[in-house]
Amino acid sequence: MYALIKNGAVDKYPYSVFEFRQDNRTVSLPADPTPAQLEEVGLYEVALAAKPTTQAGQVADESTPVLTNGVWTQAWSVRAGTPQELAIAQADLLSAIVEATQARLDSFARTRNYDGMLSLCTYATSPTPRFAAEGQYGVEARDATWAKMYEMLAEVQDGTRPMPTGFADVEQELPPLVWPT
Repeated sequence: MYALIKNGAVDKYPYSVFEFRQDNRTVSLPADPTPAQLEEVGLYEVALAAKPTTQAGQVADESTPVLTNGVWTQAWSVRAGTPQELAIAQADLLSAIVEATQARLDSFARTRNYDGMLSLCTYATSPTPRFAAEGQYGVEARDATWAKMYEMLAEVQDGTRPMPTGFADVEQELPPLVWPT
């Protein structure tokens, strides 16, 4: 992403080459302009900066880029979140944890060439003993994993457990996934 710089200050951000062309129809730029050509017309690429880690109750907002060592760099500000922002952030985090839990199950099933956990579980009724045993283990592992995950989420909702900051905070408590011998 770019910033339009006028008189040494950010005039527009975020801004794109396309937007610049739309706003400045009399300015000619090559089809694939170089950074130097863009800088001649005031367009500077903005270097990405890591989003800061926030504490409970805070949110990070992208702010106006700053010039650091001759490079326009993305900037962030941290502030107290509104109740609505915090609820959205919590819902997004919980959704990411649930997705990571499912990905963990699917990855485990793929270690024996099943498409995923759902596929593995369908083999629980297979007439082939090996597939039936693996399928039954998949059902048991899936059920134990989700039972533990829902138990942990209920503890968060009850206030008896702090809100995890990510999947790594809960992964170690999930049942181990090890194929029976």
